[in-house]
Amino acid sequence: MLLNRIKVLLGINDYDNAELINEIIELTKSKILNYIDKTELPKELEFVLVELSIQRYNKIGSEGIASESVDGKSVSYEADFEGYKHYLDDYISKNSISKGFRLI
Repeated sequence: MLLNRIKVLLGINDYDNAELINEIIELTKSKILNYIDKTELPKELEFVLVELSIQRYNKIGSEGIASESVDGKSVSYEADFEGYKHYLDDYISKNSISKGFRLI
């Protein structure tokens, strides 16, 4: 189950965050499905969902911030699909899904 995988990777043992993590999973899944123009997530892209969900969880409280610096420590936040877009584009390419415009 995705929830358990994500909780293990985040080091979360309690049930308090389960609803929040499930919501993040569903929102992230919807974004991926919209990007690849599918209604079901292919098994081969599950790892992208897990990784992006973890990224989103870690950004809670920092929504909309590109970077921040506190006490000399600087943190930069990536765009949603940054670092994973090539996996999604490869999937689209391999499965001949057109993204963008189509010649008729």
